[in-house]
Amino acid sequence: MKTVFHVSDGADEIQDAAIRYAGGIFEDESVDIDAVAVVANASGIELVRTDSAFAEEIGALSEGDVRFIACEKSMEAAGLTSDDILDTVDTAPTSVGVLTRLQEEEYRYIKVP
Repeated sequence: MKTVFHVSDGADEIQDAAIRYAGGIFEDESVDIDAVAVVANASGIELVRTDSAFAEEIGALSEGDVRFIACEKSMEAAGLTSDDILDTVDTAPTSVGVLTRLQEEEYRYIKVP
């Protein structure tokens, strides 16, 4: 099974939840997880910035089966370039597009509160 977590809120507690969910899902023995993606858009883009409080955790999770994806439209709206985003994070033109594509690839969608 594959899961995508969608983060669109920049609040620290929401970003912390996204990191906990992305890593913690592998600890649940009742679910057979093959891959996890975390898509960040709107103010949730703060999660994947180079100065993110969660940069170390994102780096560690990226070495495993977790893929982080930043919305380029949200980056543009926030005045960010690829230099402002962690090296381990991929980008996609739009969050709506990448979320649609991932669900087409049978990822299960979870909105992080």
